[in-house]
Amino acid sequence: MRVGLLSAILGTTFFCSALFSGTTHAQESEAAQQETRKTPAMRERVYSRLSEAQECADEGDMACARELLDRVREMSNLNSYEIAQMWNFYAFIYFTQDNYREATRAYENVLQQPELPLGLETTTMFTLTQLYFQEERFEESLGMLDRWFALTPTPAPDPYILKAQIYYSLERFQEGIEPTRTAIQIAMEQNRELRENWYRLLNVFYYELEDFPNVIDVLGTMIEMWPKREYFIQLSAMYGQEGDEGRQLALFETAYEAGWLARSSEIVNLSQLLLQADIPYKAAKILEKGLEDGIVESTEANWRVLAQAWQLAQEDEEAIPALSRAAGLADDGVLDVRLAQSHQNLAQWQDCVDAARSGMRKGDLRRPDQANMILGACLFELGEFNEARTAFEVAEKDSRSRTGARSWIQYVNAEEDRERQLEQALRRG
Repeated sequence: MRVGLLSAILGTTFFCSALFSGTTHAQESEAAQQETRKTPAMRERVYSRLSEAQECADEGDMACARELLDRVREMSNLNSYEIAQMWNFYAFIYFTQDNYREATRAYENVLQQPELPLGLETTTMFTLTQLYFQEERFEESLGMLDRWFALTPTPAPDPYILKAQIYYSLERFQEGIEPTRTAIQIAMEQNRELRENWYRLLNVFYYELEDFPNVIDVLGTMIEMWPKREYFIQLSAMYGQEGDEGRQLALFETAYEAGWLARSSEIVNLSQLLLQADIPYKAAKILEKGLEDGIVESTEANWRVLAQAWQLAQEDEEAIPALSRAAGLADDGVLDVRLAQSHQNLAQWQDCVDAARSGMRKGDLRRPDQANMILGACLFELGEFNEARTAFEVAEKDSRSRTGARSWIQYVNAEEDRERQLEQALRRG
């Protein structure tokens, strides 16, 4: 339901939270001064009975007030002004009892009376606008508000925001922009407080219309005036959608430094943005801290990103623990083979052999020939020539590694022959 969603977006209570607003009264008083209408006078007998009803209402005895009003209603020859005030009082009673349907009908009866004082007419119109809105009678609410605008020479910002809310509820997003911007402009001209919710509403209109440049513009203003986590995250996402990765990263970093990135996905996104910007060391440090603090989920994918960051930063030794964690969480052997390669780069031959064999046991490798090439090279360094040769012979079966595998086999054979000759020489000596 659009009204409920609107309330959630704006983070406010329903607009019609009170019977009358101070802003509306002020505007009506000004209008009343500019236009004088001849209206019938209220006679003493009616005034006396309404005053008694008011006393009952002030004491919270609405049954008493209702009974006295019913007596007024039974009077003969009531003039239009007396009838209007009677229905206005009925509306008040219904409103205090949360009986909005009957309150609406009572206010409609007020407007049916001729020769109303301008202040009473505009007050009733504005209240009916709110009641129609609450009852989701949006077209009637809009029509009544337009009638109110026609009688109000200098409206304050709030009625324009109400009009924008009605347009939102009608899903007429394009039409909602103008009254929202008008409210902001009036507030600026009158040095009134600019409200955060107005900009939130304007932002929603642009977003619904997929007018992303204006979404970015509004969010930028909101960040300047109300620097909040959600606005930084939203604006960063919009920059990413528009392909402006530099500004996206800058906002993410600002939010991180402010301590606003509290979700796993946000820390990971920041790390990936840093990697894309060729800042792998910082990416690794941020992601590592997130994993250590428990903010970032301990998943294969996240440990893999951390390992990648350390490797791109040419910190192979730092990459090994991350790769080891990622490999332990993986069902296939791909990461084990990458771990073996990292051990190979650091001349950690036995660890290299163990990781390569673990990867091949798990299987589901995209390039088993490469795994055997790594395994063979590390076995060779350990002096395990027979096992190394076997690994290279398996790799040789794949055309993509055939040339390299044959060279290694020749090298293993030569080294094995050289060691055999050396051993024989030592025996003769």
